[in-house]
Amino acid sequence: MRALLAAAALLGHATTLDAQASALPPVVSAEWLALQLARPGVVVLHVGSDSSYRAGHVPGSLRLDFERVMVAPMVPGGLRLQLPTVEALQAGLRDLGVRDDSRIVLVFDGPARMLQAGRAFYTLEWAGLRGRVAVLDGGLPAWRSSVARTVASGAGRSPISGDVRIVPDTSRLVTRDGVRAAIADGGRQLIDARTEQFFTPTALGGGPNGGHIESAVSLPFTSVTDAEGRFKPREEIERLLIATGVIPGEATVTYCHIGLQASWVYLALRHIGRDVALYDGSYEDWVRQETPR
Repeated sequence: MRALLAAAALLGHATTLDAQASALPPVVSAEWLALQLARPGVVVLHVGSDSSYRAGHVPGSLRLDFERVMVAPMVPGGLRLQLPTVEALQAGLRDLGVRDDSRIVLVFDGPARMLQAGRAFYTLEWAGLRGRVAVLDGGLPAWRSSVARTVASGAGRSPISGDVRIVPDTSRLVTRDGVRAAIADGGRQLIDARTEQFFTPTALGGGPNGGHIESAVSLPFTSVTDAEGRFKPREEIERLLIATGVIPGEATVTYCHIGLQASWVYLALRHIGRDVALYDGSYEDWVRQETPR
């Protein structure tokens, strides 16, 4: 009996290790991706325009139509850049051949698209795909400088029929009420991902975009990567956080103007192993009913 119990324990431990080993880190290198391309279940999505995809992309990758798949349609008087419905996101991912066992790597075509890649990463984690989605560090330029080989339109594989099921992870999303609670009880540290000029109320002449949410600290999205979209070393990002007053192990919530820049800082914090969620409506939602600081 003891032998059986020991064997069962070892099997369970091995299964856990296998599951952990199969989980994607939030950020991967070009060298890592080059080794994974031929593996079953790897889906590489090109985050960029149709023209940039035609000009060259990672072999086998498919173009992600960011606005169609990752963003809800804008409604009059509504907030910008809102999460899509479960049905729309699920259909869009299935069109790209994403299955329940797929591992997704997002490749932005240049620095101008890195925030969209960050937003897509956040959206997919919100969709319940945590551990199954990553962003290529430095995007397509990093791929070209390390691996060099790209292909033009028509060389990518045709998408297979996807069957992914979306089950939202609501712990990744914070509402205005959740932000109020964080301010009241201090349970989560708010991080403002906008550039510093927006953080100070007087910096923009007292305009509606100036100021910040009470108790928030400033960590601009530009501070965690270089100009090419490559993340700074984990230790350096951790030091930046500590310098703002965010203590190790503290739960955090990122926000920005509309949730785009905040998604990049969300990715950076996931990259270094921090507990993080995102205020999706961000400052655009907050100033409709609250007074900025």
